[in-house]
Amino acid sequence: MLLQSDSQLDRRSLLKWAGWLAAAGTPFLPGCLSAHAASGGLTLWGIPASPSAVFARAVASGALDQIAPDMRFAVWKSTDQMRAGIVSGDFKLFATSTYAAANFFNRGAGTVMLNVVTWGVLYVMAHEEGITKIEDLAGKRVLLSNKNEAPDLLFRLVLTWAGMDPDKDVILDYVGSPGEAVPLYLAGRGDVALLHEPASTAALFRASKAGVPLYRAIDITEVYGNHTGRGPRIPQVGLAVNPAFLEEQPEIVAAVHQACVDAGEWTRANWGAAGKLAAQSLPLPAPVIAQSLPYVHLDVQSAKEARADIDLYFEHLMSLDPGIIGGKMPSSGFYWG
Repeated sequence: MLLQSDSQLDRRSLLKWAGWLAAAGTPFLPGCLSAHAASGGLTLWGIPASPSAVFARAVASGALDQIAPDMRFAVWKSTDQMRAGIVSGDFKLFATSTYAAANFFNRGAGTVMLNVVTWGVLYVMAHEEGITKIEDLAGKRVLLSNKNEAPDLLFRLVLTWAGMDPDKDVILDYVGSPGEAVPLYLAGRGDVALLHEPASTAALFRASKAGVPLYRAIDITEVYGNHTGRGPRIPQVGLAVNPAFLEEQPEIVAAVHQACVDAGEWTRANWGAAGKLAAQSLPLPAPVIAQSLPYVHLDVQSAKEARADIDLYFEHLMSLDPGIIGGKMPSSGFYWG
């Protein structure tokens, strides 16, 4: 099956989307709108991180060969590329954070959340074994990234739940990305570091090679689950779908979700093979991916099945920044299943 988008945005639409992307702190690059358009087939776009092992397996397994024989797997390289692909309509099936998908949905892009794959990827990394709970962070300098985005808000939430003031009881030392945080932390900046997977696993690899002690001190997902009473479940990343494509090809969308469910089960049983497969597309070594995967709380559920957890997550994020998902809870049309 050949699916190709040649859709163009008018000037008013370009300016509208450029404005809100800029407000979100993301540079808008008009020239990249067509740079990643599908050329000759349907692409399932993964994120540049270890959970994409599930999507790589869904395509490579052959489960979709009959219904979408030209489907291929690729990884978007930046949030600019991903967002531009959504705006232009070039991205039909793509991995993204749930809150980013909701933001697009609420701002008129119609993006539908297909499923949730990853249920928590944040860890506090420490050089000291004695740090085991949030209260142990009092007075510490915390190196972290992605200011004002979901990981930052989640960390502020768990600090607050522990009775701490994020702006007084700890020192938040922000850098631009987890990739920047890893070498800086290993070089001595910060008492602890808040890292996403796979950056936390990559940090452990680098620390071991350098002879630097490093520990996975606190699983933020466990802390979140203890507070909510719903277990370690933060619905952070999954697959989303273009609404026009969903309307035109619902059977392909359903098949992709089922392939992801099966791929998730296979991945949990085959960490090493999953790492090797994902390494063909990701800028990460296979051993890092393989050792990272057990720490992303992998469980594939349709968005409708996961709605209670997604809604709770959004409510918590909105308590600190309503604009992070576009100022309101998404309607039922956001949840596929």
